[in-house]
Amino acid sequence: ADEQRLAKNYTANPEAYQLYLKGRYHLFKLTPPEIQTGVSYFNQAIAIDPNYALAYVGLANAYRSFSLSLDMPSTEVFPKAKAAAQKAVEIDDTLAEAHAVLGVTIFWYDWDWKAAENQFKRALELNPNSEDSHWAYAGLLSTTGRHAEGLAEIKRARELDPLSPIINATEGLNLINAGQTDEALATFQKTFELAPNFWLAHMFASSAYIEKGMYPEAIAEARKARELSASSQPIAYLGYALAKSGKQAEARGLLEELLKLSTQRYVPPYHIALIYNGLGARDETLAWLEKGYEQRDPKMVFLKVEPKWNNLRADPRFQDLLRRVGFPQ
Repeated sequence: ADEQRLAKNYTANPEAYQLYLKGRYHLFKLTPPEIQTGVSYFNQAIAIDPNYALAYVGLANAYRSFSLSLDMPSTEVFPKAKAAAQKAVEIDDTLAEAHAVLGVTIFWYDWDWKAAENQFKRALELNPNSEDSHWAYAGLLSTTGRHAEGLAEIKRARELDPLSPIINATEGLNLINAGQTDEALATFQKTFELAPNFWLAHMFASSAYIEKGMYPEAIAEARKARELSASSQPIAYLGYALAKSGKQAEARGLLEELLKLSTQRYVPPYHIALIYNGLGARDETLAWLEKGYEQRDPKMVFLKVEPKWNNLRADPRFQDLLRRVGFPQ
């Protein structure tokens, strides 16, 4: 039975295993061509060993990344991510990573916190040392305001994989959302030592500087993230930082750029709402967040804890949005 499990779990085929490792290496660079390369390697691994559950996990992670790190509509890629995750669980119900990635798709796309949490708990039961599972569970805990639990989970993920840029950057983001801005900035400095050009870390650092009122630094970090990424998200963060620092005209220019871009290709509504909010345009902000709800923009899971929305929290329309997204009360 152990041999059978090994074959399903880690594949007895060394070539398939090498392809899986290559896929994972490219995927976590989180740029469009790299994610696409990752998908190609995972598919090659599956072609060699159709029962290779981990390769399906990789595929699910790649499809999810198209939406979270790039500007692809969640409705196009998340169903594919969920199907790959379900296939992995079907092949091997004892594989922690399969339950973790299924939880990830349920969390970001279905907005079903309880069902997602059940998957994360199952994953950690199966393998308490799975950094991916701790990292994924930390995201759910952080966005629902369970900060102490969330920070404990992301710390455990980092202890298991101290050199992972994405885990370190996520720890910084979760610290911002927990109101621990100085600790977040220290974490980003560590992340830059590991991966100087990791755009997510620069973008999150921009957020931390905004919370401290350090606008020149916030603008510089958002510009750096923009140079390094094809996503519209750094443009939104830059627009927000410019607006908050009093550079309204430049912020409006970026808003116009995103609005124009949204007529040519998909731009997540959450990003456009961010700049409107920086500019103090409450009605437009709420209208775009409403579009985010309608289009199942995964970033909507940050509504409850993202400090950039603090000015809207007393607005009944915002409270209604939180209720509809389904945050646990």
